[in-house]
Amino acid sequence: MDIKDKVVGSWCGMAVGDAMGLSAKSIKPETIQQLFGSMNSFKDVRPFIGKGIKRFKMQGLYGIQTQGSLVIADCLLQNRKWNAEKTIEFLTKLSVGGPEHYLGVYRHPDKKFFQLINSLKGAAPQVTDHNPADATFLTMGIPAGLIHRDRPEIGISVNINIGLMMSRNLCEITGLALIGYLVSRFLLLKPESEEPHHQAEEILFTAEEFCQKIQNQVEKTAPIFWNQTSESERGLLKKSLTSLRERWGFDCDELLNWICQNASGRHKIKITSPAQSYVLTLLPLCLLLVLREGREFGSTLTTGLNMGKEADKIGALVGALAGAIYGWHEIPESWRSSLVNIKEILMRGEGLFSGRFPKAAKDLYEMELGLTTKEFDVGRKYFSKTPVNFSRPTPRPKLSWEDGDNKKSIIPEKSDALNWRKFEKDKSRAKKDRRKCLKNDPADY
Repeated sequence: MDIKDKVVGSWCGMAVGDAMGLSAKSIKPETIQQLFGSMNSFKDVRPFIGKGIKRFKMQGLYGIQTQGSLVIADCLLQNRKWNAEKTIEFLTKLSVGGPEHYLGVYRHPDKKFFQLINSLKGAAPQVTDHNPADATFLTMGIPAGLIHRDRPEIGISVNINIGLMMSRNLCEITGLALIGYLVSRFLLLKPESEEPHHQAEEILFTAEEFCQKIQNQVEKTAPIFWNQTSESERGLLKKSLTSLRERWGFDCDELLNWICQNASGRHKIKITSPAQSYVLTLLPLCLLLVLREGREFGSTLTTGLNMGKEADKIGALVGALAGAIYGWHEIPESWRSSLVNIKEILMRGEGLFSGRFPKAAKDLYEMELGLTTKEFDVGRKYFSKTPVNFSRPTPRPKLSWEDGDNKKSIIPEKSDALNWRKFEKDKSRAKKDRRKCLKNDPADY
């Protein structure tokens, strides 16, 4: 298996995992089993909207995890090197012009991503205030890892700059840069000899070393940010990987429980599932699934997606890591052919291998605008309609004997129940009085 097949497999595996995971996003494993049985294909969520699924997602269409990586990939390929201004311009461009209910052309972004993009729209210098280690931007480290696969030090440098642009959390930045290194490292593994399982502890040890390198470079690149980071927040990911390596021989359930306990203690928040959206849960979970539990691309990805919760993030990360090991041709053919926009995704994957932007590739904004508009048109009737609390007050008709009265009547709103009932009683009484004053003799008219 050549490196090109594995680079393309990692890139397309990310998009496949993201698109499959969107159907199971925010759902419990029990609900996934009840609705879908198993996440072994692209699911149509339309029959289940309101019965476990809250929002419409177009079958086979990827979301924000892949879209963010596409922005980074296009910027790196078009500019040959890291350019923060161009990247910010590209990210903010995609946040405008989309249909209603969307953040521009971005599909299904979480609240933190929405806030980040809005913060980047301000005047320079643009500094994000994103602080949680919620694994929102980890997949953005994949393009640089694939382009600079033979020069991991350069890949780390690029990804640190990307991380500093997207987040103010050291753990998030370290995780983003580490994912870039891991996909480049996994390209060298040979699946047929079960090398991933035999070398798992060695890979974890190397990952620990790279965490330290990443933090050392962050300290040099952004000393002010480093000094503002408390001692307790430094080295969180490295310590977690060390503990994971030391427990690598435990059974799967024990390791899953440990992931929750470790993340809860280090993030200072109660975490009950390893599929929750934190760097210290998702990254160890994905390494466990790919390096120990997986034997092929399909079953590895399905196992991760069946856990629900942040299924799109799990799918994107597991898909990229497993794709780097097993390659493009080991992704099930039905998954490859059912991925929306597979031609453009594949074209960019080949561009990441060659280091050149494909001439035949579509403009990213126009491409994503078309896809988002299509999803909007298909799912228009499934959007929730927000009720508008507006009541038009019914004016009291002016009575004949009030023509000379210049006083303005005060009509209460219907929402004011007490005064509205009093007004209705007064109006009824006025009508009765008017009937008493009606002229009965035709000669009177």
